[in-house]
Amino acid sequence: MKEGIKNFINQSGKDLTITLFIREGDPPDDEGGRLVVIVPKDGKLEVVYTGEPGSEGLVFLNGLLFEWQEGGDMVGVSQRVVTRGDAWDNTLNTNNTITIGALAAGQLTATGSNT
Repeated sequence: MKEGIKNFINQSGKDLTITLFIREGDPPDDEGGRLVVIVPKDGKLEVVYTGEPGSEGLVFLNGLLFEWQEGGDMVGVSQRVVTRGDAWDNTLNTNNTITIGALAAGQLTATGSNT
């Protein structure tokens, strides 16, 4: 069984709850499952995912949702892949490490690398 592996580096200064939207097949609008993980501020986490139970080969991501506490409110920002091969698709699916920088409601700074 194939599996996806991503390393998340949280440089946002916030404790993050991250939802991974896992792709089923080639089209980015085909969702094969979701996985929720927590990455503490200034922390790192390796995440291994395969999609829904019984699915095989769901190694690509369709997007990420980042959520955090601000005061008493939970706020967040998400970004989804619109088209296969677009900039966000390449960031998520051609890199094994995603570094999360500045976050604000409606704004996301994240980069990909292979480390």
